[in-house]
Amino acid sequence: MDEARLTRARRRSVAQTAGAIGLVLLLVGALMYALTSRQESRALDGELSRVLAAAEDVDDPPPGQFLARLRPGDPVVEVTPGASPELTRVLDRAVRRTPGRRDATAGEDRPVRLAVEQRPDGTRWAVAADLAPLHRRQGQLGLALLVAELAGLAGALVTATLLARRAVAPLATALGMQRRFVADASHELRAPLTVLHTRAQLLARRAREQPADRLAGQLDQLVADTRALGEVVEDLLVSAAAEHQPLPDTEVDLAEVAGEVVASMSAYAAERQVELRWVTGGPAPVRGARAALRRALTALVDNAVGHVPAGGHVTVTVARRDGRVAAEVADDGVGLDPAEADRLFARFAHGTSGAGRRFGLGLALVQHVAGAHRGAVEVTGAPGRGATFTLLLPSA
Repeated sequence: MDEARLTRARRRSVAQTAGAIGLVLLLVGALMYALTSRQESRALDGELSRVLAAAEDVDDPPPGQFLARLRPGDPVVEVTPGASPELTRVLDRAVRRTPGRRDATAGEDRPVRLAVEQRPDGTRWAVAADLAPLHRRQGQLGLALLVAELAGLAGALVTATLLARRAVAPLATALGMQRRFVADASHELRAPLTVLHTRAQLLARRAREQPADRLAGQLDQLVADTRALGEVVEDLLVSAAAEHQPLPDTEVDLAEVAGEVVASMSAYAAERQVELRWVTGGPAPVRGARAALRRALTALVDNAVGHVPAGGHVTVTVARRDGRVAAEVADDGVGLDPAEADRLFARFAHGTSGAGRRFGLGLALVQHVAGAHRGAVEVTGAPGRGATFTLLLPSA
């Protein structure tokens, strides 16, 4: 429904913008046609005035024009030889009328422009110019303007489409972000909420039958479930911020953050009988959001610990490398198939083996955080030989 509304809004915007631009082009074209036609008409009038002023006889007018002369006291009108009978009659009537300019038709729909003047000696002169060339030029001008109008309208449609897409794009992006977040939240929260609800039901049932001291372990499990649920919610928020919002531009010591992550994950690693080690070569400053970087490293460590059997090892190393800071999380666990490396960074993807507390967003979160910090994530490994995930970030 929302996408349909955005589509209709975009189409209305295109139609309104193109209509407005087309109307402006139409008005400009009509104005240009009127001004150009008026200028050519005035130029023809000026030419006829010059012909009348320079005429001495009716025998040699400019091409396309015909002269007529009426002498005082002579009823016969002299007309340029070669004039058609219709044009001769038009000139005869015109030269006897009041001086001035007018348009007439000289038979067979042949338009002519007439100019009449009277000289001081009483002689009247008239000249007729064929209007066909003027009308032909006006038709060519109109056709050219029409083609320009159509081209301008096509350009207006393209421009309006681009403007409409740009105007609606933020709304579409926001809608996509909302739907993606809802989908992520639904997917991520379904499993932990189901576990939490089931455990709470069992605890409520056993509370009626068992003494309180025997429920302590189950309460601890319930607390752990709520903590895991909180981590999922935090992952969702960090992922959304890393993907769509500018991160704070502050200096963060990635080595210090890695130490905090190792300290917080040690209990979980010990519970799974995995040795978690931290190696650092000193401060490793980067620029970005401390909370997002911590969640990314936590996701990498959680992924490694979840794929190492009891007695295995996970090593977190932070060091400078070619002008960048590398946070490397290596394990000697089940490893991975190199063909699956890219798929592991998809949302809700799982490897073919291993465990872990994540519900499918962990490695995708790492990739989003890395991209938001202008960095990258590299992965190497082989089945049965462990895996190494490296978060590479520009050094501050």
